[in-house]
Amino acid sequence: MKKILLLALTPLLFTNCSVDRYEGDERIIIQGKVVYNNVPLSNAEVDVYPVYNKPVNGSITEVYYNDLNFDYNQNSISKSFTDNSGKLSLSIPRSEDTNVFVIRISRDYDSKYYGYISKYNSSNYYLNLGTLIF
Repeated sequence: MKKILLLALTPLLFTNCSVDRYEGDERIIIQGKVVYNNVPLSNAEVDVYPVYNKPVNGSITEVYYNDLNFDYNQNSISKSFTDNSGKLSLSIPRSEDTNVFVIRISRDYDSKYYGYISKYNSSNYYLNLGTLIF
């Protein structure tokens, strides 16, 4: 009886409880540089979050946490760190559910958000953020 029950429940172990909301292998490559007091900011944590905000234009500027409309679980979809020269490079999957993202840059206990990343300001799946001032 235990063997039959085990065989009956085994397929449940291989099913996925969540829905894949990303467009296959399509990714957006994001690059930029982070400075603090005109000095490259090394080893800063860089996270990307999907949001439901509507970009006003295609420029990347600092946005405030209280103005952000995160998805229900506020999970980062990509994480990286700046190198010794303050450069960041990461990729994010293209989402079917939302097409707008923000970047959070953290150092110690300070964080800043920059946005909005969307298909409107990325060309051929690439976006150069330029220099972000932390």
